[in-house]
Amino acid sequence: MTKTQIALSNLSIAKLTTEELAQRLRNRPQTARAAYCRAGHYLGMVPTKLPSGRLLWDAGEVEALLAGEAVQADTAAIDEHFARKAANPAKLPEHIARKVAAKCLIAGEVAN
Repeated sequence: MTKTQIALSNLSIAKLTTEELAQRLRNRPQTARAAYCRAGHYLGMVPTKLPSGRLLWDAGEVEALLAGEAVQADTAAIDEHFARKAANPAKLPEHIARKVAAKCLIAGEVAN
């Protein structure tokens, strides 16, 4: 394995905190947090959520964005995000409740 292959393989597993992500993209950390909360992703990136609540973002996806490449959002991870939010009514903001109800209506299911 060459040095380039090792560097690329390490980059694909490297993770950034929300603060590091914001610094790389030159915005505030709350921008990514708010987008993840509202849409389930930020610029197509879906973070790993730690048990502590902290978010870790894939460094390879961040570098791809900075290189001008599009990052495709993982729809399964986004659906899982909204299902997790819907499972805890105490944490369910009104806009998410409306989104869950709308998705259930479209799918022909009954919302709780």
